[in-house]
Amino acid sequence: MKTFFKIHRILLWFIAGHALAQSPISVSGFVRDVYTHEALIGAHITDSVGKQTLCTDQYGYFQLVVREGTRLNVSFIGYEPFSCSITSAAHPLLQIALKPGSELEAVEISAPRNTGGNITSVSAREMKLLPALGATPDLMKSLQMHAGIQSQNEGSSLLLVRGGNPGENLYLLDQTPLIYVNHLGGFFSVFNPEAINNVSTYKGAFPPSLGGKLSSVLDITQREGAPDTLKGSYDAGITGVGLTLEGPLRLKNATFLVSGRKTLTEALYMGICTLVDDNFNLVYGFHDVNAKLSWKPNAANSYYLNFYQGDDYLHYWSVLKEQGITEKSRQATAWGNWMLSARWNRVLSAKLFMTSGISYSRYRLKQVSQMRNSEAAEDIGLRYRASVQDFYQRTDFQFTPRAGWNLDFGLQTHLLIHEPNRLVSNNNSSAHVTDITRSLNPALYVNNTLHLFKRVELQLGTRATAYFTENYAHFRPEPRASVQVKVAPDQFLNASYMQVTQHAHLLFTPQSFVNNEIWIPAGSNLSPAWSEQYTAGWNGYFQQKKYALELQFYHKNLYDLATYREGYSYLAGDAHWQSKIESGGRGHSQGMEVSLQKNYGAWTGFANYTLSHTTRQFGQINAGEEYLFEFDRPHSIHAGIILPIKPKLTFSLSWIYQTGLPYTPAIGRHLVADEYLFHSEEPFYYDALIYGKRNSARMRNYHRMDIALTYTRLTKRRKLPSTWTFSVYNVYNRQNPYMYYYNSGGTGEIFYPSPEYGYLPTKLYQLSLFPIMPSLSYKVYFDKYSLKREKPEKTFKQKVNSWLYFEE
Repeated sequence: MKTFFKIHRILLWFIAGHALAQSPISVSGFVRDVYTHEALIGAHITDSVGKQTLCTDQYGYFQLVVREGTRLNVSFIGYEPFSCSITSAAHPLLQIALKPGSELEAVEISAPRNTGGNITSVSAREMKLLPALGATPDLMKSLQMHAGIQSQNEGSSLLLVRGGNPGENLYLLDQTPLIYVNHLGGFFSVFNPEAINNVSTYKGAFPPSLGGKLSSVLDITQREGAPDTLKGSYDAGITGVGLTLEGPLRLKNATFLVSGRKTLTEALYMGICTLVDDNFNLVYGFHDVNAKLSWKPNAANSYYLNFYQGDDYLHYWSVLKEQGITEKSRQATAWGNWMLSARWNRVLSAKLFMTSGISYSRYRLKQVSQMRNSEAAEDIGLRYRASVQDFYQRTDFQFTPRAGWNLDFGLQTHLLIHEPNRLVSNNNSSAHVTDITRSLNPALYVNNTLHLFKRVELQLGTRATAYFTENYAHFRPEPRASVQVKVAPDQFLNASYMQVTQHAHLLFTPQSFVNNEIWIPAGSNLSPAWSEQYTAGWNGYFQQKKYALELQFYHKNLYDLATYREGYSYLAGDAHWQSKIESGGRGHSQGMEVSLQKNYGAWTGFANYTLSHTTRQFGQINAGEEYLFEFDRPHSIHAGIILPIKPKLTFSLSWIYQTGLPYTPAIGRHLVADEYLFHSEEPFYYDALIYGKRNSARMRNYHRMDIALTYTRLTKRRKLPSTWTFSVYNVYNRQNPYMYYYNSGGTGEIFYPSPEYGYLPTKLYQLSLFPIMPSLSYKVYFDKYSLKREKPEKTFKQKVNSWLYFEE
C-alpha cells in the first residue's frame, strides 16, 4: 500500500513539472442533440494540437486544457461531426449541438467508447430493437447479451457479473442508488425503457467515485423532457400498458418527463381462478412510475428533480367449507421501491465542475397472512416486513489543473436504516420480533487521470470508506489504478486493479417467483464483504470505428461473503435468525471475454464469448470444501443482429448459448421421523433424500433464439407515428431447464414418498418455463398538434409573412 501511494506522488510531481510552450487555455462545455437537447454521453473530443482525446461524461460535459490555436473535433456515431477553433478570446463554456446524420441514424447501434474493456454501454435504440419476452424491451436482458454478464436462469433479468451474485451490483438512476430493481421475481426489470437515455455498466476498473458493491455498477441516465412541445407515447402489449408524457414547463428552460407502466394481468388471473374454482382467487400485478424535472436557468447551472415508485403485489384468497365450518384465508405480499432525489450541477469555472445532490430511497418487502374460522373467537393474523431506507448525499468535483491532468474528488454519505426481520402477530405477543440497525457510511475519494507522452492514460486514486453502527466500526481504504497504452492508431492495451467494500449482504432464494430479498447489515457478528480484481486486455477499432474488437482477462477474489446455512432458505419471523446465516465465505472467479461489434452500416450486430470459472467456500457448507458457485457457467455465447429491411421495417435476431447450471445430486434416501406429527401415537415417518457433494452435477446446456420485426407507420385517422413489434421468443421451442427436482412421477405434482403414497421409486425431472412464445405490442407517438384535427393556428407574424411574402 505504501508503494502505491509513493508512485502516486511521484507521478503527480512529474505531470506538474511539464509546462506548456504556449499559453494554456481552459475549455469546458456540453455536447447535446440539437433537436432533443439530450446529453450525448461518450462523445469524442479531440485536441488537434496536443492530441488529447476524451469522452463526455453522463451529463454530456467535458473539460480540458489546450494551446491557443487548437481545433476541437467533436464526433459521435450517428451524428454529423463538429469542429471549432480555440483562441484566447474563446468563450470558456461551449454549448455544442450535434445534428443527427441521416446516413447513419437508422442503423446506428451505439457509440463506441474506448473504455478499456471494463465498461459496456447500451443505447436506448439498441434496447428497443432487440427481441424481448412479450415484445417488451427490458434493460437488464439487453445487458445480459454482453460479455461477462449472465442471467440467473430462464427468463430472469437478474445480473451476474464476473462471478458475482445479484446483490453485488450497484444501480444508479441519475446518480441515485436504487435498492430493488426487478418485477415478478426477476422476470422484468423496474427500468422503463421510455425514460432511459444511456446505460454504462462497469464490470471492473471502478473509478474511485463509485463503490459500495463488489461486482458491478450500472450508471443509468434518464432522458430530459422535450424542450419544444408537449409530446409522448402510449403502448400496449401482452404484459401491460405504458404511457409517457414530456415537454416544456412554463418556467423558462424547464422541462418535464413522466413515464409509467402497469400490468393488466390482475383481471385475467381472477377470471381464470373463478372459472376453475369459485373458492380460490390469485392476483398478481406490478406498476412503476418515473418522473424527472429539469431546469437550466443559464449555461452554467442545471437543476434536476427525480422521482421513482414501483411495486409488485401478489394476493391469494381461499374459502374452505367442511362439515358446516367455513375457513377463510388470505395471503398478501407486496414489495418495491420509493426514490426521490434532487441534484444541482454547476460549472464553477472552465477548470472546475461540481455536482451535488441529496436523495431518499426505500425498499420494503411486506407479507400479510390472515385466517378466519367461523367457530374461532378471533382471527389469526401475521404481519412480516423487511426494509431498507437510504438517506444519501454526494458532492463531486471535476478539476483540470493543467493540460494532461484531470483531478476528480468528492464526498458521499449514506445514512441507512435496516429492518431485516419485523414480525407482528395479532394473537401472540411472544411472536413479535423487531430488529433495526442504523448505520452511517461515509466515503471520501480522489482520482487522478494523467495523459503521458500522448500515448498513455494513467488513472491513480483511492476511496476511503467508513462504516459505523451503535456497537461496530469499520474502515478500509480502497486503492484503484488503471493504465491504457495506445500501441497503434485505434489499438490499445489496458490493465487495472481495484478493491471494493460492501457493507450489506443480500440473502435470497434462487428460483423463487415471489420476492424474498432481505438485506442484512454488517455488524460485530457479520463482517463487511470485500473484493479485489485484476484485469488486463486489448481493444481496437477497425474501418473508421465500424468494427470494435475486445479481449479481456480478469481475476477476482471475494472475502467475508454471507449466505444461508445448509437447510435454510428463509428467515422471516425467527427471533434467532442470525443463526441461519453462514458468514466468512470466500469466492474466486477468473475468466476471458471476447467481444466483436459492428457499429454502423447496412446492418449492425455483435458477438461475444465468455470463458469463466467461479467457486465459493464456507466453513460449514460442503464440509468446508470449495464448490462450484450456484451460477457458474464456464461457456457463454451471445450474438445479435439488427437489419433494416425497409425504411419502415426492421428485423432483429438474438441467440444465446450457456453451459448448464450446477446442481446438487441425490445419492440415496432414508426415513426420517417428523417430531411434530404423530399417527396412532407413533412417529410419522417420511422419506428424505441424501445429497452428494454440493453442485457436483450440471443441468442440460441452455440455448435459445429470439426474433423480432418492428414496423413503423402513420395511423390512418390522425397520422400519428406508430410502431408495431412482433416477436417470437424461443423460436425453435427448446425445452431449457429452469430447475431440477426429484419426484416419484412425471406429472409435475410433487409427492414426497411416505406411508400415505407408498415408497415409490424416485427419479430426476426437469421443470421448463417458456416454450415458443409469439408476442405483439403496439406503440403510438403523439404531440399536442397531432391530437388535433386542424393544423396549429398561425401567429400574427406568420399570417403577415404568409400574406406579404407567400411564406409557409
